[in-house]
Amino acid sequence: MNIRICENLKELRKQKGNKQEELAEYLGVSMQAVSKWERGECYPDITLIPALALYYNVTSDKLLGMEENAVNAKIKEYYEEKSLEISLQHSHGDLPEHRQKQIALWREAQKEFPNNHKVLLRLLMAFALPNFLITSEDLKEIAQLGERLLRESTDNEIRFYTIQLLCDAYVSQKDFENAKKYADMVPPYYGCKEMLYGRCLEGEERIKFRQGNIKTVIDSIYPFFIQDMYGCNLSVHELISMSEFALKLGHLLYSDGDFGYEATWMGNFCQNLADWHAALGDTDKALFYLNERADYFIKSDHFVKNYVHEEFKHTSPMINRVTSKATEPSHIYSQGSIKTTIKMIEDNKSYDNIRNDEKFTAIVEKLKTLLQ
Repeated sequence: MNIRICENLKELRKQKGNKQEELAEYLGVSMQAVSKWERGECYPDITLIPALALYYNVTSDKLLGMEENAVNAKIKEYYEEKSLEISLQHSHGDLPEHRQKQIALWREAQKEFPNNHKVLLRLLMAFALPNFLITSEDLKEIAQLGERLLRESTDNEIRFYTIQLLCDAYVSQKDFENAKKYADMVPPYYGCKEMLYGRCLEGEERIKFRQGNIKTVIDSIYPFFIQDMYGCNLSVHELISMSEFALKLGHLLYSDGDFGYEATWMGNFCQNLADWHAALGDTDKALFYLNERADYFIKSDHFVKNYVHEEFKHTSPMINRVTSKATEPSHIYSQGSIKTTIKMIEDNKSYDNIRNDEKFTAIVEKLKTLLQ
């Protein structure tokens, strides 16, 4: 149970505008005792709880943070049970229906907790993700929710995620001026947490943190940089060159082949490369990358099946202090992704000239074994 009396005492004193000395005099204790309570070094004697609650005109439960614990438990239920159940039902189904159910769920949560910022953020996420489903009407509610969170929340994580969602929502509507307004609110690389926090650490802690930074940057190259350019005016040869560059970076990072779940994005690169080479008529490379795609799926499937309850320790020199862990529904999503990939390969007309090749048949069968 999380007792939050230390934080609550500081906040209540700030709201009331009194000094530690005044509270100490009221309770008949030393100012040093009050100071220790607020620093979290110890708790007040249980016999003082009613007097403290009376002094600040709150209930004992609120003073102890019990009400907040109950709220957090209920919100956790919304997320870990109700929201997850909807996601699992629609993991590879109707995206618009999934989105509407998530919106309805978090509207229900908002009625119960109208001023809770975590709930408001979840509702904002339900409206804003995936952003290609956003309508002009949705954008109005997204803007209202986002601006409210930016006005009220002091939690940096909530604020920065809100800024990201607002920026992407305006981009989806091609309102680039408003999108840039929110993008400008975020610090540049050299001022971000990842840059600054590592400087506050020493020895093994700093090595582990910096290795995690390196892993995050390279893992982000595909979804946040290269994939983001796919819709721009690039030739197939340029797309192939950039994707092969990113794939090589992945191999340099995971030099021991210890990809963990990141084998997923490595496989996505291979899928794109296979498609492009097939479209260019290079059947050998198309088959090579399709086979690589299947092998990465096998690695990813092994990870999500075996590392839900234990840590996966990377061994490659650049990340040998970093560990990964699969989440409970990862296997379900992985299975759905495999089914989708098999269907895409079987239906892709670019593969018509290699569909009867025994290597092609072997690749599809290799993928199908993962569904058994």
